[in-house]
Amino acid sequence: MLEILTIEFMRNTLLAGVLVALGLAPLSVYVVLRRIVFVGAAVAEISSAGVALAVLFQVEPFAVALVLTLLTFLGFSRAADSPRLPLEALIGMLYAGGSAAAVLLIVKAPRGEGEILNVLFGNILTVPQPLLWAMAATFAVVALLQFVASKEFLIAAYDPDMARALGISVNLWNTIFYVALGVAVAIAIRAVGALMTFTMLVAPGASALCFVRGLSGAFTIATVIGVVATVAGVFASFWLDFPTGPTIVAILAATFALSYGYAAMRGA
Repeated sequence: MLEILTIEFMRNTLLAGVLVALGLAPLSVYVVLRRIVFVGAAVAEISSAGVALAVLFQVEPFAVALVLTLLTFLGFSRAADSPRLPLEALIGMLYAGGSAAAVLLIVKAPRGEGEILNVLFGNILTVPQPLLWAMAATFAVVALLQFVASKEFLIAAYDPDMARALGISVNLWNTIFYVALGVAVAIAIRAVGALMTFTMLVAPGASALCFVRGLSGAFTIATVIGVVATVAGVFASFWLDFPTGPTIVAILAATFALSYGYAAMRGA
């Protein structure tokens, strides 16, 4: 059973998956509460367009993708409270625009197709050691920020009107949250691809909120779901010879289906 741990690239795969789960699963609770579950999909397309642009001009893909991801999330932070433009409209247009830009740029940079596919579908099996260290540092900072500013993040997400009444600057904390989310998403997409990143931004939080009525335990349960699904997916993919990322995604989707059924049965 533990023979997987004797293989270096599988140890790196397991570590990369667990780091992404620890980094994104707690954030998924905020994503669900803020009703921005499709932000991950839109940002994934923007990131893909950034990689295609970087390949076209022969510069570092991750740096370009990171800048575009941060700018996109800053745009979300500014639009979150806009009375004129629904956030869903912005998400939809960014998704469409990012998709179109990625396709058009790929046409001009045919040698970059392999890198684009890695971003879209993930390449968790080949995460290098330097990226693992970068992921650990990034997610540690994001986790510390969530711990220090948990009250501000939560009330700004769940009840912005109450936050304003308490003197909390909703715009400021929205900006801080979206910047932190943008950095976490950018490095996660670089490591495991858009599909797993998007799923990890939604499924653990949605599942946790189905299991519990209050918010106090939702973050812990979401983190446990993300880590357990990741570990189970890595082992299952090794034993069954399945692609690792989609296997983890399938387990997360099954977990959400079970949690949703549980919530429906108890009338939540």
